[in-house]
Amino acid sequence: MSKSDFILCDSHMHVFSRHEVIQSSKYVAPAKDLSDFITEATTKDIGRAVVIQASIDGTDNSRLLDTLLHQDELMLRGVAMIDEHSVGLEELANAGVRALRIQDRSRLGINDLERLPELAAKGAEVDWHVEINTEPARYERLRCLLSKLPEGQSVVLDHFGHCDPSDLEQRNQLCRLLDTGRVWIKLAPTRVSQKVGSYADLTDIVESLAGRYTERCLWGSDWPHVMTSEPLPKTIDMLSFYKNVLTTKQFIACFSGNPATLYRF
Repeated sequence: MSKSDFILCDSHMHVFSRHEVIQSSKYVAPAKDLSDFITEATTKDIGRAVVIQASIDGTDNSRLLDTLLHQDELMLRGVAMIDEHSVGLEELANAGVRALRIQDRSRLGINDLERLPELAAKGAEVDWHVEINTEPARYERLRCLLSKLPEGQSVVLDHFGHCDPSDLEQRNQLCRLLDTGRVWIKLAPTRVSQKVGSYADLTDIVESLAGRYTERCLWGSDWPHVMTSEPLPKTIDMLSFYKNVLTTKQFIACFSGNPATLYRF
C-alpha cells in the first residue's frame, strides 16, 4: 500500500477562538478555531487530529471540551492540562481526551516537571498518558522520574523534545530517554527547523529517530503556529518533506498507525 492509502493524523494542533481575544504575557493567540484549521491546515488525507490544550488556557479545558463535543468533520482526540485540584476527568475522557500535558519550558516561564509523578498518577485513573513540553537540559531529570510513574504509562515529548538537530550530545541524551521504551516523540518541526518549507536541516535526525523508534514516532503541525516568526509553516510542506525522507513503513506508522494506537481512535 502507498503513503496515500491511509487516514493521516495531525497529532499536535491548537484551537483558539474567532470571537475572543486570548492573551498572556508571552503571546496573543490567533483568532482561529477548528474551522480555520480544516480550511488552512488539512489535506484530503488528514482525517484525524489531536487538539492540544495551549498553555495560554491553563487548566480551563472548557474550549477543548466544547471542540471535541461539537464537531463532525474530523475525528478528534484531545490532550488536557490539569492540576491536583482538577475534577471532571471522566467527562473529558468520555469526550475523547487521551492525555494530560505538562509545560516545562524556560521560554514560557513554566517549569512543572517535578509535578510529573503526581499528575501522571491522577491521569492514570482515566487511562491517560502524559505529554511534556520540555527541553534538553531537563532530559536527565525526566529519565529519573520515569520510574515513579504508574506501570505502563507512556510519556510523549513535544516538538522533537526541543532538541537541536545539529547538537550530537543533545541527540544522544534524547536517545537515552527513548531507549527506556516508555517515551514517544513528536516529529513536529515548528521552531526546531531553521529551514521552514524545506526542513532540510531535519533530514538526519528524522531518519535516525524514525529508523530507531519507528513505533513511537508521531507527527504534528503545531498549527496555528503561535510564537513563530514568518514565514509560517505550511502543512503541505511538512507532508512533502516527511514523504520524501521516511520509508513507506515509517510514514504510515508516524502519520497513521502510531496515533491511532496511542490516542485510541
